[in-house]
Amino acid sequence: MKNLGKYLGWFFVLFLVSCEIAPPPAGAPTPPLPPGGLPTPTPAWPPEAQALLNRAIADLSGRLGVPSPQVEVVRVERVAWPDGCLGCAKPGQLCTAVVIPGFRIILQVAGEEYEYRTDEKETLMLCQTNTQVGDWGPAGPLVEAVVADLAGRLNLPPEQIRVVQVEEKMWPDSSLGCPQPGQMYLQVITPGYRILLEAAGRQYDYHTGSEARFILCEK
Repeated sequence: MKNLGKYLGWFFVLFLVSCEIAPPPAGAPTPPLPPGGLPTPTPAWPPEAQALLNRAIADLSGRLGVPSPQVEVVRVERVAWPDGCLGCAKPGQLCTAVVIPGFRIILQVAGEEYEYRTDEKETLMLCQTNTQVGDWGPAGPLVEAVVADLAGRLNLPPEQIRVVQVEEKMWPDSSLGCPQPGQMYLQVITPGYRILLEAAGRQYDYHTGSEARFILCEK
């Protein structure tokens, strides 16, 4: 009986070995790769957003003066915006009351995030919700005015102009700290603001009074 059990054991081992898949013989052709080579990883965003994403990366790279590879994509998501301003209207701006399908693109540079909003075709804007005019308190209307002025001077959309700094000032006279040759000024302390804007990699220094008066101080 012991010998019978031993023979049955060897028979079972041989049976299992005979069931294994044999390797391909030497010189057998390698199965072909799919067309185009190795499969390309699927991006983590809708393919139809790729062109708009490329534009957003290039725009932010230009604004910040950093190479495009330093701009990280945090996420790209499909959104139905509530109006023609893509949900990013500035104070006093009129927007068409129509739902606009598009994308929200969140990019990151040096740990700071930037939100771009688009439609499905070509409209692209940087929605800087942390620097909107309404966040500047009493200086808000003046910030809006100088952004509009610079946009007109440079022939740029206002959303391409970044508010760098808003600083309350007490100017020593009515020149608002930016006297012009040959001009006479009242020698009176004038409250106002210094508003620093940035566009296309260059900064612009605006000086204002406390109301509607402002000048672009180009020294």
